[in-house]
Parts: sequence; structure tokens; C-alpha cells
Amino acid sequence: MSIIAVGSAKASPGVTSLSVGLGFLWESTTGRQAVLIEADSDGGVLAARFGLSLAPSLVEFSGAIRHEVTIDRLQRNSQLLAGQLPALVAPGCGETTSLVLGSISKQLVDGLDHLKEIDLVIDIGRVRPYSPTTDLVRRCDLVILVVRPHFDQLVPLVHQARRMIAQNIPTALVCVGDRPYPPTEMAKAAQVDLLGVMAYEPRVVQVLSGGFPSNRRHRRLLLWRTLNELVHRINYRLQNSVNTRIAA
Repeated sequence: MSIIAVGSAKASPGVTSLSVGLGFLWESTTGRQAVLIEADSDGGVLAARFGLSLAPSLVEFSGAIRHEVTIDRLQRNSQLLAGQLPALVAPGCGETTSLVLGSISKQLVDGLDHLKEIDLVIDIGRVRPYSPTTDLVRRCDLVILVVRPHFDQLVPLVHQARRMIAQNIPTALVCVGDRPYPPTEMAKAAQVDLLGVMAYEPRVVQVLSGGFPSNRRHRRLLLWRTLNELVHRINYRLQNSVNTRIAA
């Protein structure tokens, strides 16, 4: 299995949108099912944004995995986003979410070996050094830092990227939009690879709420095209990492 965490150094400029987009496109690109886990310690927004129920959620999942983490328990406590993507949503209250994540993070990390048939996309919101998701982030195959290419986001990006690199956590960058500051310069300053640019789309929730479109004309929207390119690049990077480990 592969575990991908998506977060930001400052605020959340597209973290949830990128996480949802990756989840929608993952199976069609890799042939493996993705499950989206909302693990933002500031509280969840998936239920509110995409018209999902408040339960089941991380709260019910935390009780279900008291003895063991299994795919069945993960899927039974997930909801289908747009009828396509299994999503384990977080409570809207940040305090509640943090308490739940703190209680299950170690158990979830220890139980990930039971989830070999699926890949996880984890929306961690803003990356913090003492977050309850810290152990989970260290276990990830790739952490994607999401940033708007604005100068005021550069300093927190550099700080978080250096902290990830110091812990040997595979880290890469995705920019939301390509203006006003060049994404390549953002990546160079942070000393991480630039995976690509997700198109800035003011109506992103409306576009994503329908799921991955079956209509080819809708797939040609710039947002879907850039998301598709990102999924291919992420999968290529993960496959290269696996091949490198096998060769070593």
C-alpha cells in the first residue's frame, strides 16, 4: 500500500481540494482503490462542503478499531463522496478531532500493514510539529506540501520543508496556481521537488462535488487536467521509490 499525506505550511490553500481530486483519479490511474482520510486537527470540512453526513466519522472509527485495524472497519466507517470515493470524515470541531486523532494515531500506524489492498490519501490540513498526526506523517510514503505561490507563504513553506527533510520524510510540493511567484522558485527555495501545479479554480467545490466526470468535455477542464497530471507524477515517484528500495 501507499500512504500519501497532503498538508500545508500556512493555512490550507487547496489541501482538501487536492486530496479529494487525487482520491477521485487514483484508481483509474493506478488500478488500486484509494480511501480518503480527513485528519485535519483544526476540524473536518468534507461533510459540510460535500453534503455528507456527520456520522459515521473518525469518532465511530476510533471505537471500531479498538482491537484491530481492518479494511472492513475502515470502509464501514467511511462515506462515499460523490458516490465514488470512500472518505473517512472528521468532526467539524477541531478539539474533538484532535482528541480522536491523538487516541488512534499510534494504533492506526501499527495497523497499516493490514490495509495492503488499498492506498490512503490523508488530508492533514496545516502541518504542525506537535500535531496528533505526527506519527502517521512519519509513516507516509510521500508528504505533499500545498502552497499558493505568494511571497508571504514562502517562509513557512521553507521552514516546514526543512523540518520534513531533517526527519527523512519524502516531501514534494504542489502549487495552487502559477502566479504571482514562480512555482519553480518556491520549490528551489524549499529544496523539494515540484510535482506540478493544480489549476486555481474559484468554483473548486462545485467542480469536485460531482465526482470525476464521465463526460470527456468536462474532463478537459483545466482543474481535472492538472489533477490527472499530478496523479501520474505521484504514482511514478512512488513506483520509483519502491524500485529503488528493491534494488538496494
